[in-house]
Amino acid sequence: MNDIQIKHFIALAKIGSFSKAEDILNITKTALKKQIDTLESELGFSLFTRTPKGLQLTDCGSHFLKKANELYLEFNALVRECRSLALNQKKIRIGIYTLSNMMNWYSNIDANSRFSIEYIYLSGSNLTHERNLQLVKDKKIDFLEYEDNRLIFDEKLLFKKIDTDYLCCIMQANHALACNTAIRPEELAGYQLYCWTADSSATRTLYDYARKLNLNLQSIEYSENTVINTCRSGGIYILSHTLSGLFRTFKIIPVVPEIPYYRGLVYLPENEAVLKEMLKTAEPKSQRNFPDT
Repeated sequence: MNDIQIKHFIALAKIGSFSKAEDILNITKTALKKQIDTLESELGFSLFTRTPKGLQLTDCGSHFLKKANELYLEFNALVRECRSLALNQKKIRIGIYTLSNMMNWYSNIDANSRFSIEYIYLSGSNLTHERNLQLVKDKKIDFLEYEDNRLIFDEKLLFKKIDTDYLCCIMQANHALACNTAIRPEELAGYQLYCWTADSSATRTLYDYARKLNLNLQSIEYSENTVINTCRSGGIYILSHTLSGLFRTFKIIPVVPEIPYYRGLVYLPENEAVLKEMLKTAEPKSQRNFPDT
């Protein structure tokens, strides 16, 4: 077992298809299948069930994913820390929840600048928006990967948009809408709908739809247990595509037209110069000339 196998397993669990993963990971489908087969053989249990509609995580695979994600981040943090010591690089601490499209952006900075990225993996059912932002205010982390949350500005913190995600519906496999390949807002009428509590561009758009279409949409604090319990009770939880990867045992269906969910970095004003240097180094393709906010 090695870090490449773990990285590809995590990505494949999120993508759900060998064919789609082939292009994204820049590896042949044959080579990727061989890696997963080898990993499963070494572990002694199956990670995926192969179905005509794609890959589904087994119960063991779902449980392994949660820990593998954290261990992969910790391993890379250790490597970067040692590299930083060797090269005398300045360490940048970034709080994250899961692997996202921004990981490639961080890697570019790590490889091509005087900065070394240390990932602070945030997990646990007691995390709230206020506690997450307090980590930045207390200077326990330098940046927090986050959404464009109104609370950020109320707390006098700054936010830079880096990437655009989109929203998905998460539900039980036996839900009435589970056979859909995409869900339009009007199709959600009559169902129990839930979303996270942050006042962001994505939630404001959701509530605009709810008012126009008379949808039963409620806000509840986000946590893994909240999403799981909501789905098990027959409800639908609406969440970003990136975070939905944590819930592969449920059905994950995109909302159309896409409702954008902006991801970026929260930081203190004193780190503005550091961020500008990071942006200059990375030149991220995902950054679509978003204005500073």
